[in-house]
Amino acid sequence: MKHMSAGVIITQEGRSGAVIYQLDGHSIKGWWEFAGGDAIAIVSMGSVAQWEADHPWAGMRRAEIMRFVADEVIRQKATGCKAEIDEEGGWINIVRR
Repeated sequence: MKHMSAGVIITQEGRSGAVIYQLDGHSIKGWWEFAGGDAIAIVSMGSVAQWEADHPWAGMRRAEIMRFVADEVIRQKATGCKAEIDEEGGWINIVRR
């Protein structure tokens, strides 16, 4: 899948906010919050079951979309960090390298 027309919008309200993946009129909204220790932030993009129910168009692309979101969060907000992705649970931990 190409992400040329895809985008990720990150909003902030205090110590948390939204992470929204958009592609061709579709969107998947998750949330993030600041973390502690080596983790900078925790991002939740929803479980497999949530995607099956709410985003069937994206189900087969889950791993790719999760990686794209993680890379965009790092590019936009956490340069120099890396992502640890739990695809099944829908979690992305942004951690210091």
